[in-house]
Amino acid sequence: MPNVEIPVKLRSRGAFTLVELLVVIAVISILAALIFPVFSRARENARGTSCLSNLKQIGTAVSMYLQDYDETYPMTRLPDNTHFATGCTSGAGASPEDGLQGSSLNWKRAIKPYVMNRNVFQCPSNPYAWRKTGFGLNEGDETNFLYPEPERLPSSYAYNGSFFHEAVPACWYGETMVRPRNMTEIDAPTNLILLVESRFSYPDLGGWFVPQRGPSGNSEGPYQSHNGACNWLFADQHAKRLKLAATCKSAMWTDRYVDKAGGCEQVSEMADEYR
Repeated sequence: MPNVEIPVKLRSRGAFTLVELLVVIAVISILAALIFPVFSRARENARGTSCLSNLKQIGTAVSMYLQDYDETYPMTRLPDNTHFATGCTSGAGASPEDGLQGSSLNWKRAIKPYVMNRNVFQCPSNPYAWRKTGFGLNEGDETNFLYPEPERLPSSYAYNGSFFHEAVPACWYGETMVRPRNMTEIDAPTNLILLVESRFSYPDLGGWFVPQRGPSGNSEGPYQSHNGACNWLFADQHAKRLKLAATCKSAMWTDRYVDKAGGCEQVSEMADEYR
């Protein structure tokens, strides 16, 4: 039988050559490098919106507490059967401390009756919400080791300790005893931070944490961020997302009072994630 030459255009296509495969892989890699960060940022923005909603709900609970307690805020930590109100124990200029350290009661426990779901206290971006902190069963909020599992709380939100910590009046203003703060003490509620997003189990994070690092150190800071910015709830109950450095441009941490800890004076040392 005579040989019949098959026209080139009718020949079947063979497998891809190695060069062609490498080109396809390179193109896919480039597209993935361009698309994945966009998806990641979009996902984090969505999580940030969820955390912002949590802040607003917690703020509403604080407002309800204020109505029931004559416009007086719950203290960061409150007295219990083994911890009693004292004066300042840390000295002026340091982060305030007092005899209520280790109490089973804090501001979150105080407003819990006004919160329908404990998940409101957890930001989905925070990997430390249930982190063990060295007290056995203590995961999440620092009081959890004293409570059964159904009553434990995650940790993602904290008081602005530079204003609302109960020992600020005693440590920074020379008063004799710890006490709660009152709404009448606030000059600019639209500018004063009430709640912050926190990566620690402490019930408060003051401005003295501005230059510090988070639980894992390195480029991570103490305040949970979303694509470089953090959510903040202010004393007038409005919430918004701001860069950490922006909180140091006006008296957002201490209102009309002097900031004795001076964290904002070291804002240049803040973690890389906030830059």
